[in-house]
Amino acid sequence: MTLECNFCQALRWKGESPGMCCGNGKIRLHSLQAPPEPLYTLLTADYSDAVHFQDNVRKYNACFQMTSFGSTKEIREAGFMPTFKVQGQVYHRIGNLQPLRNEEPNCW
Repeated sequence: MTLECNFCQALRWKGESPGMCCGNGKIRLHSLQAPPEPLYTLLTADYSDAVHFQDNVRKYNACFQMTSFGSTKEIREAGFMPTFKVQGQVYHRIGNLQPLRNEEPNCW
């Protein structure tokens, strides 16, 4: 991530479209508060446990994800950022902790 938005200073990759973060200054978000301890230290420090956490943060996040959100219909609108629209009932699916016999593990 080497490019910075001129409006909100969000970082983006070279191939990403400019303005996706804040609509070229049309959207203003409040600053985020720092996460509570010990999470803040794990995210910012450079001792061995913190480095391990930073290297594996996505795996830790996935471990605590207990539901999946899915859809069978995809709606695409030209000229706008990708959006997930929900109409009607929302279902959260909770999968088994262990795969059923003779079945591949999956998230639902």
